[in-house]
Amino acid sequence: MKSKTSCFNRGVAKNLLLRFWPLWAGYLIVLLLLLPILLRQTLQDTLGYIGRIPVLDARTAGMGEEMIVISFFVSILAAMAMFGYLYNSRSCGMMNALPLTRTGMFFTAWLTGLVPLLLADLLAALLCLPFVVSGDLSLWVLGTLLGVMALSKLCFYGFASLCAMLTGSLIILPLVFAVLSLTAYVAEAATRFVLSKVLFGLDPDRIVLSWLSPPVKMLESYTAIVQGVGESLTVQGLGVVALYGAAGLLFTFLAWRLYLRRRMETATDTVAIPVLKPVFKYCMAYGCGVLLSTFFHSAILMNQELGLTAALLTALTVLLGSLIGYFAAEMLIRKTVRVFRGSWRGWLIFAAAALLVLGACEFDLFGWEKSQPKAERVTAVLIEGTEYREPESIRQILELQRSIAAHKDKHETNVRDRAPHGVSCAACSVHLSYVLDSGRTVSRYYKLYGDAQDLQDPDSDLAKLETVFNLPEALRFRSVSKVPVTPENVVYFQTEFSYYDSEQDYYNSETVRFTPEEAVDFYQNAFLLDLTENTVGRRFVGLAGSPRETNVTIQMQITDGESFSAGYLRTESTSWYYVNLYEDNRHCIDWLLAHCDQQILIPEEAWPKKF
Repeated sequence: MKSKTSCFNRGVAKNLLLRFWPLWAGYLIVLLLLLPILLRQTLQDTLGYIGRIPVLDARTAGMGEEMIVISFFVSILAAMAMFGYLYNSRSCGMMNALPLTRTGMFFTAWLTGLVPLLLADLLAALLCLPFVVSGDLSLWVLGTLLGVMALSKLCFYGFASLCAMLTGSLIILPLVFAVLSLTAYVAEAATRFVLSKVLFGLDPDRIVLSWLSPPVKMLESYTAIVQGVGESLTVQGLGVVALYGAAGLLFTFLAWRLYLRRRMETATDTVAIPVLKPVFKYCMAYGCGVLLSTFFHSAILMNQELGLTAALLTALTVLLGSLIGYFAAEMLIRKTVRVFRGSWRGWLIFAAAALLVLGACEFDLFGWEKSQPKAERVTAVLIEGTEYREPESIRQILELQRSIAAHKDKHETNVRDRAPHGVSCAACSVHLSYVLDSGRTVSRYYKLYGDAQDLQDPDSDLAKLETVFNLPEALRFRSVSKVPVTPENVVYFQTEFSYYDSEQDYYNSETVRFTPEEAVDFYQNAFLLDLTENTVGRRFVGLAGSPRETNVTIQMQITDGESFSAGYLRTESTSWYYVNLYEDNRHCIDWLLAHCDQQILIPEEAWPKKF
């Protein structure tokens, strides 16, 4: 009889199931609490519909994010259980003494860990079918959630299996999994923060490598949206989840290939693949260096140091952190604290490279700080949530950036030196994001500083920024509602009148609420009229040169969608207004005076007494 090679062994699978059944049982209990039991409770506590959408559709669609997070944690637990024998010399030797090929052993463990999780997902979904039969839940929504659960597990479990091949320590495995899953996002954020101390204009908040961190990208992409006034439900990000599910198969293939070549005597080793040991040391040096520098600047210095001082402190903290990380990695690899003799060359190479990079950035040897896109290639510019598309607006923004870059030394002056002798100092942070015709985005971030004289000087950076803030295009973008202003779309409209009560010696405020019909009348016959005179939607860097503010604040919300009460959905489009009125907003002031009996005062009249 011919012998045959099998990729699955029932005996080994049965043994693993009997040993680790509490893991899958616990996961099933969590699913039962989140799906059939919670959905029944939700149905009992609500009216049943959001507009025309069944409330269970909204609740179930919104649970995708929860299931992605749960899949992340349960996948690493399953991988630790299935491949745990690799991290004990005795167990590893016993399992590899069985009459099984390495391929058969790998896929037996891999399938035994994954299939019960998928079966638990399927069972929980089947228990929700009565809601589908009763018409309270859409089969498409339930199937979509089931697909998200399965694909996210395929991604995370495949990646956890790959991480299991990289280490010989059960304690290190979850750390490796967590770090590598989030390393692109965290490392880029920390690196940008550190480089922003030596590279003037670098945007520390812009992350472009989040796609290398599957859990982050999945959570960013997956969104359930109510469109219209409860008319339809759309789930976004399913393609992203599917791509990561396919990537899970690639991770599994790589894990299998590493398993075939794995030296089983590496059990208990921190790094199971010899060629990765130098990589591990340099990664630890890099990670500890940028994290220590980030902590030092944000928690200890509170981001107060700028310029050359900040560059020197950045270099020192990066070197100190990298020293700690490099030799900590050496200790983990050698399993001893006696690692300092003969191990300095690697760290010195890293330190020299770090100093060269930081120095080149501080003195702008690459010319990055003064670089900017060509005006004809810019299709739009985003500044603090406002979009500019007109050629003249783009030209003024490019001129503003050139002026800021030319005055780098002034804006990087330390806080203690900015306002000597008690002179007031204005400060403003600004993000510039250029969208090019190729679809690429170029970002800059600046902190601008100046005194009262700068605010009044039209050639100063602060004055130019205020001009850009209040270009007619910017005022229209911030003021014109994104959705039709009709009584049906008005969520609320109210004004708050603040004043000082001299009898009670108390600063007080009164809120006056108006009807949706009055909101429409105010928007069309007062707010938009002031917009034609460029007096609404303005932003001011400082009080110098701006009209005097009144004691009135306008608050309005207009939306063509609804938010689910539990917060699992976001609306398709909403216009928010939180506007301070100024004395030159004559149409808005006249409308308020005609519709309520409160006084409209300027600050000297509203608050005559100082705190």
